[in-house]
Amino acid sequence: MPVLLRGLVLPVLADPVPRGAVVVEDGVITYVGPASRAPHLTGEVTEVDAGDGAVVPGMIDAHVHLVADGAADFAGSVVRSSTEQLAARAAANARRTLAAGTVAVRDLGAPDGIAISLGQQVAAGRVPGPEVTAAGRALTAPGGHIPYLGVEVQGPAELAAAARTELTAGAGGVKLVATGGVLTPGSALGNAPFAEDELAAAAAVARAQGRWVAAHAIGHEGTKRALRAGATSVEHGYLLDDETVALMATTGAVLVTTQVAVARMLRNRDLVDPAVVARAEEIRDVAVASLRRAARAGIPIAGASDAGTPFNPHGGVAEEAALLVADIGLTTAQALRAVTATAASCLLRPDLGHLSVGAPGHVVVTGADPLDDVTALTDVRTVVLGGRLVDIPERTT
Repeated sequence: MPVLLRGLVLPVLADPVPRGAVVVEDGVITYVGPASRAPHLTGEVTEVDAGDGAVVPGMIDAHVHLVADGAADFAGSVVRSSTEQLAARAAANARRTLAAGTVAVRDLGAPDGIAISLGQQVAAGRVPGPEVTAAGRALTAPGGHIPYLGVEVQGPAELAAAARTELTAGAGGVKLVATGGVLTPGSALGNAPFAEDELAAAAAVARAQGRWVAAHAIGHEGTKRALRAGATSVEHGYLLDDETVALMATTGAVLVTTQVAVARMLRNRDLVDPAVVARAEEIRDVAVASLRRAARAGIPIAGASDAGTPFNPHGGVAEEAALLVADIGLTTAQALRAVTATAASCLLRPDLGHLSVGAPGHVVVTGADPLDDVTALTDVRTVVLGGRLVDIPERTT
């Protein structure tokens, strides 16, 4: 059944259409433009009026962990759960994500092929949820960050083999853990456990197959090694100096920000491991300065949530958009693009994140205009996925 959406239309890659319309037929957008020129649709048609809100592309979250659901003990919640429990949790998180208006996600670390399998089930129509592209197991060094979401490897041969294993299993790309992390107090944030040739060996396998390469990168040296090795995106980017930003500009890598993860941990500091809180506080202010430096340099920025981390449930990428405006200084239009078209580029999906003829019919209606106030993205009234209305249950945060 065709879907006709009317109201303020924000295509993202084109100018806003104040009294606009979007038509979705057979799962694909067939018209975007003034409502007065919209094609006449015959037969049964689902009509949606945005009212005082806006018609926008479905949002995209470029960094999530579907097997985790925001428990205070992030690692423990994964390690103490069976594969079946993790799979059920991932499916529930996918449903929550879709109901919040996020139509595609990139999972950057899950054991046992769970996120890869979930993406395949969603694509086959067996499970409701957003489109999922997944890294499978993250590639981390022995004793490194998030081993419970990955596989510990060392040496170019092992990294290349591990990347090949995940891609053969159906991964959309690879995740390289190039530095320490906030949730692993045992190693310094700036630790760079992999040599450049190790990172390059894994990246080359992925890029030869046309896949993305996401690098968890916080410290200067590890970030630079990952960029020179072929990373297509830098995750977090909390410690970027001028040299690293210049290198990002040269390579064309996208910066994937995840400020909301730190913000939510600090809001609940009394319930989080004190060592983790200390590390989050350590980087909070310097992270803002780092991200502002990248923004000023024109580095493409994708907003993401790192959902699943402590007190950071799924479906919250709209809050990252708000932080990009409030803390980093992006305009509301830039923030909207960050959680739509730019995030889609991290997934190597140029067809997603905008309202254009021929694009998948993934459309969201918000309760207000996000160009006036980007927090309108948290008020999702209607979700259309592939031309079908999604049931939005009453949600709690």
